[in-house]
Amino acid sequence: MKRPNKSQEQAIVHLTGPAQIIAGPGSGKTFTIIQHILYLIQHYHIDPHQILVITYTNAAAKEMKQRYETAMPTVKGVCFGTFHGICYQILRRSGGSCTLIREQDKRKLFQTILGNLGKGEKCTYDRITDLEILVSRMKNVPEEICREQAAFSREELLKIRAEYDHYLREQELLDFDDMIVECLKLLKSSAPVLERYRQMFSYVLTDEFQDVNSLQYEILKLLTLPAGNLFVVGDDDQAIYGFRGAAPGIMRQFTEDFKEAEQIWLTDNYRSGSAIVNLAGRVISRNRNRFEKEFCPTKEGGKITVSCFDTRMEEERMLVSCLSSFSRNEKLETAIILRTNREVMQYTELLRKEGIEVKGKCNNKGDLFHRFMMEDITAFLGYLYEGKKRKDFIGFMNKPNRFLTRSALFSEKVKLEELERYYGKNPSMLAQIRQLFRQLEIAGGLSPFLAVAFFRKTMKYDAYLREKAENERQYQVLMRQCDELQGCFKNYHGGGSVRNFLELWISGRGKDISQDQEGVSVITMHGAKGLEFDRVFLPDVNEGIIPEKSCLTENALEEERRLLYVAITRAKNELYIYYTKERGRKLSSFLEGLIPPHL
Repeated sequence: MKRPNKSQEQAIVHLTGPAQIIAGPGSGKTFTIIQHILYLIQHYHIDPHQILVITYTNAAAKEMKQRYETAMPTVKGVCFGTFHGICYQILRRSGGSCTLIREQDKRKLFQTILGNLGKGEKCTYDRITDLEILVSRMKNVPEEICREQAAFSREELLKIRAEYDHYLREQELLDFDDMIVECLKLLKSSAPVLERYRQMFSYVLTDEFQDVNSLQYEILKLLTLPAGNLFVVGDDDQAIYGFRGAAPGIMRQFTEDFKEAEQIWLTDNYRSGSAIVNLAGRVISRNRNRFEKEFCPTKEGGKITVSCFDTRMEEERMLVSCLSSFSRNEKLETAIILRTNREVMQYTELLRKEGIEVKGKCNNKGDLFHRFMMEDITAFLGYLYEGKKRKDFIGFMNKPNRFLTRSALFSEKVKLEELERYYGKNPSMLAQIRQLFRQLEIAGGLSPFLAVAFFRKTMKYDAYLREKAENERQYQVLMRQCDELQGCFKNYHGGGSVRNFLELWISGRGKDISQDQEGVSVITMHGAKGLEFDRVFLPDVNEGIIPEKSCLTENALEEERRLLYVAITRAKNELYIYYTKERGRKLSSFLEGLIPPHL
């Protein structure tokens, strides 16, 4: 076993009272936590059953448990779990409602609620996903006033949330966020339950403390006070889950709430070469809302390559060329880290097309195709075969843009004469509408497969996709995926819901092609947290991508900078930063003035 450094040893031997361990990237955080648990048991003779270890993900809990059991195989009893898992157990053992609503049922419930509120036209896949995120945030950050969103007004959101919660209570169901909310209510309202768990867990350790939100923090304080044996480990510079209510300020709040807390700094970086550590330190030091730190690399070297390209295509060619030159083992230790899931899909598609293996499912449901195309084609066929409904017509009427307004649609069943009345004084719009309805009449007489082909070519849906695509490669990806969607309708002969048919096809196809594959890791900056690789590629480090264009506040910009910091610090030996000048783009402002000329 390696010997701990001075700071690690200080954390390992801590016994009573609160402690805050500020652990930078590659600082041996997990090693320190495991050694601390072992020290509590072996040197202070703490009963293992009294130790609760809370992690952020199931994978982290599993890994930590395995490492503990490897070190101490004969001593059982330490409880490892996530916040949600621990709260679920507390609720279940206290007789509370513990049945979780299934994800597919949750989405159907939101669709029903929107329909009841007369918002059926917003029942798209993306809108339902937006709703899930918004309602989750409302539960996790109750102190935040529900702001108006692009898709839903504040009043709409409050009504949707009220209807959603009412249904869950009626059916005695919980969603993922309710586990935290209801557990906190229980611990606050029932002194016997709270005291039982205080007695059960005398020592509480929390990993990734920077990721807790205010509700989870309240639970931690309730469980550990008045004794205060709370040992938290985190790095405010890696707080990247603001959309879930987490905030780096909670780490500073800890020192206010636990004024007697021992604060220990783990700043030695055992992972990355000094050049990489120094660049990461310069990037994150521009954030103001943080603990000041000194970064101490323990390894020399660290190769950083910064490349600027005239076009995105040149950037991709260089990336493919580099990856193609690597051995199989080198590819297994390589990651491409990107800002969004959409970019992950695009680069995964690019690499597979070039014959470069990508780690993960060969072609699972997640990257099968862009969901909006499924919604558009479902709306079109639903209109043809399921009663010419207003909500279906709205789903495709402006793809491509025909400048039709929903105000022209008065009835639940779309009628040409109503549109003609609305646009009666506009001859060009009347001509366009009549042509559209002639096309729909023709499409209605075709088989589903040919109707989709007619929709794409004659009704110009493919032209709409070309406008939507950011570049030629993305357009080709959309075309391939649209071909795949169209092909599935060779097996659809009517007599049932178009949406149900398509969902069954997706689910069946996802099961057919589920082979795990080794290769290059293509992941988001959020997904990269906690991982490390010999070499990391960061393509598209352009202003407008990182930070995103929508980031206008100082808090949002600082979180984006933390995301880039996390991505940089995943690299052990080699870091490749790419950006392009295409269409007036420039290097991310987060790196402005930090890249030496020789790079």
